[in-house]
Amino acid sequence: MAPTLVINPGSSSRKYALYHNGNCVLELRFENTNTGYEVCSQTTGVQQVCHSISKTDFSEAFTQVTEAVNTYLFSQSAGTKLGVVVVRIVAPGTLFQSHAVIDDSYVAALQERSSSAPLHIPIILREIESAKRYFANAKIIAASDSAFHATLPPEAREFSIPSSDAKDFDIYRFGYHGLSVASVVRRIHPLIGRDPERMIVCHIGNGTSVTAVKNGKSVETTMGFSPSTGLPMGSRAGDIDSAALLELMRVKHWRPADVEMYLNTNGGLVGVSGESDIRQLLDKRAHNNPEAIKALTMFAYHIKKTIAAETVALGGLDVVVLTATAAVRSAELRALILSGLTYLGITVSEERNNVLIGKDGIISAHNSPVKVVVMRTDEMGEMARVGQVLMRDLAKK
Repeated sequence: MAPTLVINPGSSSRKYALYHNGNCVLELRFENTNTGYEVCSQTTGVQQVCHSISKTDFSEAFTQVTEAVNTYLFSQSAGTKLGVVVVRIVAPGTLFQSHAVIDDSYVAALQERSSSAPLHIPIILREIESAKRYFANAKIIAASDSAFHATLPPEAREFSIPSSDAKDFDIYRFGYHGLSVASVVRRIHPLIGRDPERMIVCHIGNGTSVTAVKNGKSVETTMGFSPSTGLPMGSRAGDIDSAALLELMRVKHWRPADVEMYLNTNGGLVGVSGESDIRQLLDKRAHNNPEAIKALTMFAYHIKKTIAAETVALGGLDVVVLTATAAVRSAELRALILSGLTYLGITVSEERNNVLIGKDGIISAHNSPVKVVVMRTDEMGEMARVGQVLMRDLAKK
């Protein structure tokens, strides 16, 4: 296969990876942290290197990515060119619930939905434009973050509004973090020795969601029409009473755009505590900071409640998977989230949990009816796979 560049623009980070002959040969991650901007890079066989960068360098990340990709291509045999660019798409709409080739009409549709996902779509559009400018001869493919949730049954996918409105304006629960969940489903068998029938996947990072997976398919998930709904997150409010939101609009004299930014940037952990970084909150919690204690208690409570609710959707529970950065890095956070769930058959081994940091493994007690697994997500690898499959399908036509 021709080299494939994967672009994963998140709400607080931008991740890039170059795949060639089935292997990841280059990774670059640009992140906006509480202490400033940084970039981490890694090439095959070389240890990851991180250093601080300016805000300008962060905003011009694609220029640095282009230089790194071209340097690699130059080192290969003559004629090696970038064949595919795969971009993670986070956008509400039935059109965006399938992987697809990005063309002008696709971009126009994204622009129309921009206000529905203000933390994601404007950045995605900039990345697509950069890809078209710097890699004009490459095929640009959309890897849908909602495609995995296309299997949601009607009772989970549809809102209780008139069907005509849902159909006319494309108002459904689309779900997100699908690439992350799909990567877990694809890799769970080697870790636990089987494909579980009833599994709950908790993606816990700056964006957080919980998905119920039955026989490998999504049957319930917390994120709905937009990625700002569902659980409280780093800066996203999650679900809020519609009457309460209307009251805020009335007393604050808000326009729709004001509401969008409020729910996406002033909610969740930062709304409750003034801090969105879970690492910082855990540190403050250890020092008995009341706002941090309150924020993390609320955060864990909503995840616990959702695990219980999605057990109903599955008709029981065999496996719980904790994935994404915050869950993989912090034993303390995992313990906070999973405590008090023995009535569901979830019992965590304190020893196993404490020693498992930054890697895959099982943290449930030996006698736990429900197996609890920690797995690093592989959104980038899943996106590369999507690009390769779609290119093969196009070649057959």
